Amino acid sequence: MNIRAKLTPAQHMTIEEFLAFYDTRPKGEKWELIEGVAVMSPTPVEHHQVIVANICHYLIAHKIKHKATWTVMPGVGTRVPVAQTSLPEPDIFVKEAPATDRSITEDALVIIEVLSRSNTKADRAWRKRVYASVPNCQHYVTVSMKKPLVEVFDRATDWKDRLIEDIDAAAALPAIGLSIPLEDIYRWTPLERA
Repeated sequence: MNIRAKLTPAQHMTIEEFLAFYDTRPKGEKWELIEGVAVMSPTPVEHHQVIVANICHYLIAHKIKHKATWTVMPGVGTRVPVAQTSLPEPDIFVKEAPATDRSITEDALVIIEVLSRSNTKADRAWRKRVYASVPNCQHYVTVSMKKPLVEVFDRATDWKDRLIEDIDAAAALPAIGLSIPLEDIYRWTPLERA
């Protein structure tokens, strides 16, 4: 069981303090600021990274083919207005503007998380709530590693979920004008079509 000590608001780390702390950490460590506490993410398994790469590849190929103006990249710290002492880092995000030299974004049309064992039900609910507060975020997407299952939450439907469980189906993301087939998401993993 993961029991975290309760901190008073005065003990919470600010985003600026977190960034200063993060700069002291060895390269390759992934840290997030969650409700004022620096939390180190576990090293992802290879299948997780294959799924992240598959999604990025699909989005980049679509961007090139259709000359889309949005930008896709692995996540960076994302400001979430409802949690001022938090800086979560999604696996992937799509933003309207070109990439910058900053390590924080406030611009995310689509936020995608590939779920791992460390993503508890409470963690997933928290992320849905805080990512929904990003002003221009239109879709929050979670991708299961247990079975072919993509869950899409849309601003247009007040963040009601859409479950896509058929490997022959696709997850529609109207804000960026595409649908990602589950077959492409799960390619080269144990969950791909046999």
